[in-house]
Amino acid sequence: MPDPRDLRDHGYGDVATPEGVPVAVVTNQDMPCPNCECQLLQVTLKVKNPKLKGGKGTGMYLGCPACPYASPMLTTAG
Repeated sequence: MPDPRDLRDHGYGDVATPEGVPVAVVTNQDMPCPNCECQLLQVTLKVKNPKLKGGKGTGMYLGCPACPYASPMLTTAG
């Protein structure tokens, strides 16, 4: 099984640094957590990443409030 950290960095290494407080909202989709079947939350946070244009951006991922599950984070510049 691959190391879970390799699934999160998209091949860029661990370069994103969180800035500020993550915001979690309930998704409108019926997507249960693959570990515990709790409803997933969409988590958004500002990140600092030297590989993004301008060095800063927004990261978004799905996370479970009841267990440690989190999807890979999608990061966009701006």
